[in-house]
Amino acid sequence: MATNKSHGLLDIQASRRRFLMGAGALGATGFLAACGDGGSASGGSGDGNPITIGYVASLTGATAAYGTQTLNALQLAAKDLNGLGGILGRQVVIKAVDNQSKPDAVPALMKQLVQDGCRIMLGASASPPTVVAATTADQIKVPLLVPMEAAASIIGDGRKYAFKLEPTMLADKGWAAASVRAVMAGAKAAGSPVRTALIVHASLGAFPEAKTAWERTLKDEFPDVRLLETISYDEASTSDYAPLVSKVQAANPDVLIFGGNPQGTFQFYPALKASGFVPRATVGVLGGNTNTKFVESAGDIAENDLAGSYWTEKLKGKEGSKFSPQKFYDDYRAAYDGQKPDGIGACYYSALAVAAEAITIAGTADDSEKIAQALRKVDFDGLGGDKNGMYIIGHGVKFDEKGLNTKAEGIVTQLQGGEFIPVYPENVATAKMVYPRPGSK
Repeated sequence: MATNKSHGLLDIQASRRRFLMGAGALGATGFLAACGDGGSASGGSGDGNPITIGYVASLTGATAAYGTQTLNALQLAAKDLNGLGGILGRQVVIKAVDNQSKPDAVPALMKQLVQDGCRIMLGASASPPTVVAATTADQIKVPLLVPMEAAASIIGDGRKYAFKLEPTMLADKGWAAASVRAVMAGAKAAGSPVRTALIVHASLGAFPEAKTAWERTLKDEFPDVRLLETISYDEASTSDYAPLVSKVQAANPDVLIFGGNPQGTFQFYPALKASGFVPRATVGVLGGNTNTKFVESAGDIAENDLAGSYWTEKLKGKEGSKFSPQKFYDDYRAAYDGQKPDGIGACYYSALAVAAEAITIAGTADDSEKIAQALRKVDFDGLGGDKNGMYIIGHGVKFDEKGLNTKAEGIVTQLQGGEFIPVYPENVATAKMVYPRPGSK
């Protein structure tokens, strides 16, 4: 298929080396293909034609780091799934189109995927384009499985075709609320209760919602903790984080709660280290705080940082399963030149497992309505609970009428020895939380 420059459609076959470093290590050539390759415009008749699943990805632009990792993860999932015989006896291919990190590019790309025969889609790498994708899914009546994007506005009232695998940032069991509960539990266990807290957050993306969830959880569940201040900053225009850190240092909170994308997080934490101020705990959520390059970018100030997270390879795998978080981590590094995946990639890997479950229940990959109905019938518990055992997230799946996963629950990791260790909730914890942070007063 030729490149459609006006819509940002990529000819993935010709560009795979750009987006899939180490693709040759996968030992396969057919995992990226145009929708409808070898089949009819309706996605194939099921007589051996491959099943194509669309992905509206941010492969260029501001959130390209998310799109590239998630597309890589999908290739691993396709390889593993095809090694098990595919879905309904048919091989699986992923069709990726580039939204260029621009929400307004998404509708045309999704409609193009439908024209090319895709009957279920994933996407769209970050919250802003995914909000648009969810609205578009209802318009074109094709199910959109949202693997990890956090904004609560992705799922709206009356929406029928968007299904969210992970909790929203505002969810009671979401990452932001869990991160507050985690640090409070650690402080209580240490006999050193938290007295004050301060919030710093990026002004765009999912972080205003994180701020709301942090404030709500503090107010409703920990009223004795005084919230000193909430500070918003603009990542696009902020280059010097020292003034922001000075405000934090002057307030002197026990717990510093921070939310930002990698570009902000990787500058804020070194500025915090340079100031000499050491809070009793630093608490983050997703974004930069859970990015695999956080440690090398921020240095030793990252050690003992707590963060609400999607996933870590240190989660305990299901006993006897062929697949596990650690296997995905090792396979990813082997396939992609030593790069380390994080929870974002793990969610997309798991999303393909959920799509396989739904298509199997539907008995067809060529009817979007039946697949949407089947997604509401998917129901399994915990890691590896799907038919193929490929689901490597710590919670199970059961979508409600709105399309929210009722079994979704954020975990909290702490950097210990440079590794993201699950420390909360208790059922996934593999180590005791370090609190207070060494060097704090």
